[in-house]
Amino acid sequence: MAESTEKRPKIGGWPLTAVIVAVLVFLFYVRTILTPFVLAAALAFILNPAMDWGQARLRWPRWIFAVLLYIAVLAILVLPLLLFGGQLARDIADTATHLPQLVHKYVGEVAKFAGPTFGIAIDPDQVSNAILTRGRNFLQTGAVFSVAGYGFGAIFGIILFFVVLAYFLLSGRQIVAGMFWLVPPEYRRDVDAVAVKILPVLWRYFAGLLFIVGYAAIFSWIAFGLVFHVPHAALIALAVGFLELVPLIGPAITFAIVGMIAAQQGDVGSVIALFAFEIAMRLSLDEVIAPLVLGKAARLRPIVIIFAFLSGGILFGIIGLLLATPVAASIKIILMSYYAEPVPGKAESTIGRRPRGRSGD
Repeated sequence: MAESTEKRPKIGGWPLTAVIVAVLVFLFYVRTILTPFVLAAALAFILNPAMDWGQARLRWPRWIFAVLLYIAVLAILVLPLLLFGGQLARDIADTATHLPQLVHKYVGEVAKFAGPTFGIAIDPDQVSNAILTRGRNFLQTGAVFSVAGYGFGAIFGIILFFVVLAYFLLSGRQIVAGMFWLVPPEYRRDVDAVAVKILPVLWRYFAGLLFIVGYAAIFSWIAFGLVFHVPHAALIALAVGFLELVPLIGPAITFAIVGMIAAQQGDVGSVIALFAFEIAMRLSLDEVIAPLVLGKAARLRPIVIIFAFLSGGILFGIIGLLLATPVAASIKIILMSYYAEPVPGKAESTIGRRPRGRSGD
């Protein structure tokens, strides 16, 4: 029997669009389980050049470097837990034990600031009691079981992260090849050309973000714990580090945290020093660290970052917050490749201008 010589017709744009929409809808409905998969994939993606470099230099099987890097990741994640875990646990326990006193203290500090500054009269005892009462009512409604459920879910997510990370490190290339095979053959050359431009941007973004979180946490721990001897320094430093994952809003919350700490200091010199620390960290991150590690390729206008950040958070939660900026940068690169022209700047924009012509037209 002779083989058929008929060629498959080219897949049009509408079927591809329908498939992409279906995939996005599916991801939306399973968004609660995406976090460990995305984090593991991002970390494996960051470590992939190290495996390529080692394999090219030493000519060892790739799985050996995957195992070595997996052990290194475990050591890096466990070592801080061994060094600061005890202090962090004590900080959390102490915070829970003295929560009523801390609430009264912080509300009192806010009342002292809001009264002379904004003319707002706040009764610290009344506000503190209302906050604590609402907290007790919240726990009495069975919310403690929900919190426990989230805790077990977090533990399961951490275990799943390490399992999936091992799989991505060992079989990452096969997974990527399988995903590339899903693309219709007539579009693979275009997809490959765009991927060559996007992947370096994504790698630099994820690796840079990881460096920025570590830099902010260590910088904050040194300042709060070793210099100013602030209570719960490890817990605060950890929070400041992870807040760097949230564009624009995270630094604002960090500044508010520093302001609350400064309000507890007894002398003006400590207050000035704390705000000087925050300004120095912000300047070093925004003007030195971020441009060096993130580069210019993923740089977007603030209004685009805000919209992408809010949209990602609403649709996909935490994972949407993490992926908002790289997804927006990838869309920018895809459109630049598809249109075969750069993104127009202020000088090139013609929207809102009157067409040029003879006077009187």
